[in-house]
Amino acid sequence: MNVLTESCNYQINIGNDNFNIKNIKLCVERKILIDLIKMHEKVFAQEKLSFENALTNIIESKLRETLGDAVFQAIKNYLEEKFSLKFNDVIEKPEEFFIALEKIFGKSVCTIEKLILKEIQGKAKF
Repeated sequence: MNVLTESCNYQINIGNDNFNIKNIKLCVERKILIDLIKMHEKVFAQEKLSFENALTNIIESKLRETLGDAVFQAIKNYLEEKFSLKFNDVIEKPEEFFIALEKIFGKSVCTIEKLILKEIQGKAKF
């Protein structure tokens, strides 16, 4: 099973039949976010460093904005201790980073992902 959709599977019952469906919207938003991060070298070749800085700043600011400074620091420390992920690893390991956040926050991580994606879309010059 794809790592991106692993947590997006839901079981529903319709009559006597059971159907596995994916919460498409959540999976697509996370996939867009991760693909954007992975493509940064191709899309932002001349601005690689500024994209990396902008991305980590956006993620940090959204987490601080949403959770506060103390909780942000606790999350940052927890990512390092529990998942062996440094905050800047989002550039090199975006799937692992967002899966770790999901393990910390559960389904409410989608709200944070949406805020991050919205901010990136607002700042990107496509």
